[in-house]
Amino acid sequence: MKITKFINILVLAIFIFNINYVNSEDDIISLKDLYKQQNLKSEIGKLKYLSHFSLQCSSLFQAINEVLPNNNILLASINLQEGAIITKIMLQKTEQRKIKEEIDEQIIFMKNKYLDLMNKNKKANGKYINSSGIISNDQEICKKFVPRFYKFLRSNSFTIKK
Repeated sequence: MKITKFINILVLAIFIFNINYVNSEDDIISLKDLYKQQNLKSEIGKLKYLSHFSLQCSSLFQAINEVLPNNNILLASINLQEGAIITKIMLQKTEQRKIKEEIDEQIIFMKNKYLDLMNKNKKANGKYINSSGIISNDQEICKKFVPRFYKFLRSNSFTIKK
C-alpha cells in the first residue's frame, strides 16, 4: 500500500513539473518558428526579420552570458541589441528614444524568459543549454545569424564593437 501511494505521488510530481517546464517554453517562440512567420520577399519584411532575430538573439546571448560568462557572447549581444534598435528605427523612422526604450524592455523580458528556462533546465538535467531543445536550437540559429547580420550592419555603415 505504501509503495503504491509513493508511486502515485511521484507520478503526480513528475506530471506537475513537466507542465511547468512546458509552460515556460510556451512563452518563447523558437527562432525556427519565428523564421517561418517572416515575409522575406519585401524590404520591409526583411527588416522585420532582422529586427526580430537580432532582438531575440541578443536576449538569448545575454542570458547565456549571465550563466556562462563569455566575452565574445557579450559583444555579440551588444551588437545585436544595437542592430535591433537600428532596424526598428529604419522601420518606424520616428521617436528614436522611445524605440530604444522599447527594445531595451523587450530584451530584458526575453532574457528573463530564457534565464528562467535555463535555470529550470539546469535543475532538471544538470545543464543550462544542451538538454533543452529550444535553447540549443536557438543558440545554433543565432550563431549562423550573427555573421549575416554583421554584414548587413557593415553594408549600412554601422560600427561593430569588437
